[in-house]
Amino acid sequence: MKSNRLRGNILIHMETFISKNPEQTKELAAQLCKNAKLILLSGELGSGKTTFTKGLGAQFGLSEKEIKSPSYTIIREYDGFMHADFYRLEQVDELILERIKSWDGIVVIEWPEIMLDLLPTPHLHLTIERMGEEEREIQLISR
Repeated sequence: MKSNRLRGNILIHMETFISKNPEQTKELAAQLCKNAKLILLSGELGSGKTTFTKGLGAQFGLSEKEIKSPSYTIIREYDGFMHADFYRLEQVDELILERIKSWDGIVVIEWPEIMLDLLPTPHLHLTIERMGEEEREIQLISR
């Protein structure tokens, strides 16, 4: 399903996808985020945010074992690819925000809500929802 809305001067594009299994989720990640520089991932624990990120990391030659959720380190940097996880942040961290804004490559942020209004546009914001054991609904909002 697709739709477009104008919010102020910003055109927002929305699409919804269904993934039947983790492999499809990884394939979707590679297809949907080809030209994106900043990708935000929301969803409950175990919804598939890190699985989605593994699909993106494969585009940079990273193996699935190399991509781990940076829940404790907050940021993991690879060559041209940054993976951040704000789950444990209790307040806005200006140093992390500046590091993300100055990164010359792709940035993926899990649990971006604490800094959502401060993150630059354009970006893709995906919300992943569990529909079953392996099936996921992925809502993409492009701003």
